Amino acid sequence: MFTENAQLFVGEFRHKLDAKNRLTIPSDWRFVASEDVRSVYLAIPNPNGCITVCPPSVVQKLIEAASQSNLSAPAKQRALMMLARSASKVTCDKAGRISLDSRLLAHAGISSDAVLVGEFKKFHIWNPEKLAEEDAKNVSAEEMFATLAELGL
Repeated sequence: MFTENAQLFVGEFRHKLDAKNRLTIPSDWRFVASEDVRSVYLAIPNPNGCITVCPPSVVQKLIEAASQSNLSAPAKQRALMMLARSASKVTCDKAGRISLDSRLLAHAGISSDAVLVGEFKKFHIWNPEKLAEEDAKNVSAEEMFATLAELGL
């Protein structure tokens, strides 16, 4: 297991939900959360139709940004409320599984099979058919490297 600061989510893994809507997380990606806000992971419905799982470093940035939100900015307040309302805390059990609530599973269209896809500092959980649709929109290697250049890499 990595420490939070060294945690890196890369690769793709296929798993099935069990009867209790638990999904096995790859051993390199496993985490232990506690009530301490510095170790809270969040599962959030992603607008692309998947579930995004954010580790504590991303959650901390979200909390800091939310604390900067001005009460006189109602659109920001609504967006933050909507995000918090739709998010779920997730933790790994001793077998390395997370429990996903029915709202998130319905959002992603996941009933059995799931694909976990890394995005460096977070990961996504996809319905395999929806992921195939996303892959059909995939960028070329040339576009990917152009984006990396824009990021200064």
